[in-house]
Amino acid sequence: AGRRRRGGRSRSRSRIRSRSGCRGQTWPRRTVRRGRGLGRVGAGPWAPPPPPLCDARLGAALSGPRHPLPPSPISISFSADFLFKFLVIGSAGTGKSCLLHQFIENKFKQDSNHTIGVEFGSRVVNVGGKTVKLQIWDTAGQERFRSVTRSYYRGAAGALLVYDITSRETYNSLTNWLTDARTLASPNIVVILCGNKKDLDSEREVTFLEASRFAQENELMFLETSALTGENVEEAFLKCARTILNKIDSGELDPERMGSGIQYGDASLRQLRQPRGTQAQSRQQCGC
Repeated sequence: AGRRRRGGRSRSRSRIRSRSGCRGQTWPRRTVRRGRGLGRVGAGPWAPPPPPLCDARLGAALSGPRHPLPPSPISISFSADFLFKFLVIGSAGTGKSCLLHQFIENKFKQDSNHTIGVEFGSRVVNVGGKTVKLQIWDTAGQERFRSVTRSYYRGAAGALLVYDITSRETYNSLTNWLTDARTLASPNIVVILCGNKKDLDSEREVTFLEASRFAQENELMFLETSALTGENVEEAFLKCARTILNKIDSGELDPERMGSGIQYGDASLRQLRQPRGTQAQSRQQCGC
């Protein structure tokens, strides 16, 4: 390397290696005066750093198919008085997906396979003069998906606990499913027990009285349903939603509590349900 003159630039040239490791083209070294740049620039052509990822590309990179994230328990935008998050839980083969399809589409799902992970459906219903949007998550009943489906329990306000009246095994596992719901979702979750496949009464293995006793002992509502004929399917969802509304009116459930599974759709309802002490305090402050 040659010597540098005072106040001048270096006359020497140096060879640099390309990225492949071979001898590259000869480039003069460049200097940047202090206070006007970032310092000395290395030999070779300079390229600006890559631009940062925009919000859309960053979101796509973080939520790619290899790393699925559980969705938000509550939808942000909806046109209804309330929004409730529901679960449909129970052993595999009990007809959970068929119940959801019958409730959403009002018809039987002929080619129903085992659910992989979770499925989703929503419907706006009228309950007690109020419009309620039900956000329903149908969870897989197979044991290999339990670790995945449990992440969807958080923030659920209601659940349909389904068993098959023609299968004693699905009935015997109800206790485990109920424990998961009350532990992972909320101790105050409203659960209705559904004995599905009522149309196969000739193949019944679980009697109505036995299931009714189990529901009474565990403080559950109880109905026998048929996803094939649609009997009591809509009533099961509406009965669960009606119970949640009654608990909101009585103060047992607080929609403002995080993880309650309930969200106001109308801001005026939130003001009407403001505690009386808070209203009195606001009146004193404004001098009314």
